[in-house]
Amino acid sequence: MSARVRSVASVPKPPPLTLAQPDDEKFVFGKVDQDLLSEIKLLDERFEKEGAVYHEPTLDAYLSRVGTAVVAHRKLENVEWKFRALRDPVPNAFAMPNGSIYINTGLLALLDDENQLAAVLAHEVTHVTERHTYLQNRSLRKKVLAINIINTIGNWNPVGGPAGMAISLIATVSPFMLAISVLGYSREQEKEADMQGLKATTAAGFAPEGMPNSFKTLQRDIEGEQFNSFYSDHPKLQERINYTTSSISADAKKLSAEEAKTAPSDYLALMEAVDRHDIDLAINEGRFRSAVYVSQKLVDLHPESSENLFYLAESYRTLGPRNAELTDKQLTTGAKKKAAKTREKRTLEEQDAELLKTPAGQEAWKANSAKSETLFIRALEIDRFNARAHRGLGMLYEKLNRKQDAASEYAKYLELAPGAIDNERIRRRISVLRESNN
Repeated sequence: MSARVRSVASVPKPPPLTLAQPDDEKFVFGKVDQDLLSEIKLLDERFEKEGAVYHEPTLDAYLSRVGTAVVAHRKLENVEWKFRALRDPVPNAFAMPNGSIYINTGLLALLDDENQLAAVLAHEVTHVTERHTYLQNRSLRKKVLAINIINTIGNWNPVGGPAGMAISLIATVSPFMLAISVLGYSREQEKEADMQGLKATTAAGFAPEGMPNSFKTLQRDIEGEQFNSFYSDHPKLQERINYTTSSISADAKKLSAEEAKTAPSDYLALMEAVDRHDIDLAINEGRFRSAVYVSQKLVDLHPESSENLFYLAESYRTLGPRNAELTDKQLTTGAKKKAAKTREKRTLEEQDAELLKTPAGQEAWKANSAKSETLFIRALEIDRFNARAHRGLGMLYEKLNRKQDAASEYAKYLELAPGAIDNERIRRRISVLRESNN
C-alpha cells in the first residue's frame, strides 16, 4: 500500500528481520497476533463498506481462479483466501495476514499477461503463508508506539479518492498494519516471497518467467514516481529480475512462440472493463500519462471500439501541456523530487497554467489537443451516440476557445444523456458559451 505515500522520510525503517521462520504448525498465535487479526477483519469489512474494493463478477472469478491456483489449496490457521481488486490507479499490491490479497487496478492495468498476475499474487500469498506480517508486527511493536505511527500520518500527504480513503481506514483501524504496509518487509522476507512465489507459479503450471517479467513491467516509470516502495524501487527490481531469472529451471515450462504472442491480448481482453475504470481513476487523480498508456493498450487491442477511442481521446485532452512520455532528464532523481514538490504546492490547474507559459508546454498542448480531437471524432464516426465523446469534445473545444463548437457538442451530450449527473453544470456552460459568443 506504500505507493500511496509521498514521503515516509520521517518514519524510521526497522532493521531487517532474521528469517528463522517456523513452519506453520510451529507458529503459535499470541495475544498481539490475535489483536492484529481482529483489526484486519474489521479492516476488510470497512474496505467493502466504504466502496474501496472494485467488484465485477468476471474479475472476481478470474482473480480467485489464478490466486487459488498458486495457493494450491494450502490450509492455514486463521487464513481464508480472498483475492480482491482495490480502486487505486497506483501500481501496487499487498497482503493481509488473514489471507486477503489486494491488487490495485493500476497494477492490473500495467501487467502484460496472466503469468505476471500469477507471479504477483504468489508473492503476496507467500507473505501470508510464511507469517511475515505477524513477525514484522511483533518486531515493530517492540520499537514504536502506536501513537507515534499515527502522528506521522500528517507527513505522508496521501492523495484523495478511494485509495486515499483506504489509507485513512488502515490508519484508523490498524496503525501497525499501516506502518508495515508503508515500511514494507525486510529484504530477506521480500526475497523469500519472490523465490517461494516463483516455485508456486511453476508448480501451478504458469510460465515461471512471469515473475521476472512482472518486475520488468514494474520498471516502467510512467509517472516519474518519487515513492521508494517495494514495487517502485528500481535498483531492487533489477536485482530481483536477476535472481529470479537465474533461478528458473532449465526444464521449466516455457511459453511457446504462439502463447507468447497471444498471452498479452488474452489477458487484456479480460481486463478491458477494469482498465477503463482504472483510466477514470487515473485521470481523476492526475495520473494522465498512465491514462494515456493504458488507453493506448486498449485501442491497440480493439481499434474500432468507440469506447476505447473515447478513453484515449479523453486521456490526451486531460494530459494538457504535458508530454505523454517522460524524458530521461525528467526521470532523474533531482527532477522527480522537484516534480513531487510542485505537485504538493500547486493544483493541477496551476501546474497547467505554468506549463502553458513555456514553449515546451505550448507545443505539447498543441500536439495533445490535435490528437484528442482526431480521436474524439473517430470515436463518434464509429458510434455517434457515444454521449461522453460529445462531452469530451465539447470540453476540448471550450479549452481551445471554439465556443460555438463547444456549445454544439455539449447540446448533443445533453440530448443523448438527459439524466446525466452533470446535466445542470453542462447547461450552464452552454448558456455562458452562447452569451459570450454574442
